[in-house]
Amino acid sequence: MLVFASVHRDAFTVTKGAPRKRISSDLGERWFCDKCGTQLAMRGDDPDLVDFTVASLDDPGAVAPSFHIWTERRIAWFQTADELPRHPRSR
Repeated sequence: MLVFASVHRDAFTVTKGAPRKRISSDLGERWFCDKCGTQLAMRGDDPDLVDFTVASLDDPGAVAPSFHIWTERRIAWFQTADELPRHPRSR
């Protein structure tokens, strides 16, 4: 499970280094740290958005989720304890 936040690609800035990029599907490109392999961001079905991992922020607590996606593929024993909207697949 990962928590992503989305911003317009023009508002996304990498402040240090340059992420490595990998085409992961027909729709997706994933960005990761070339030193440790940590996933940093991705570009998916909307070319104007960058989805970045909240855990990669200096202050991850500053960003709260507003919905859950891909719930049809969640691990059966995992259940979130909030009442946010859930989407079986992509937003």
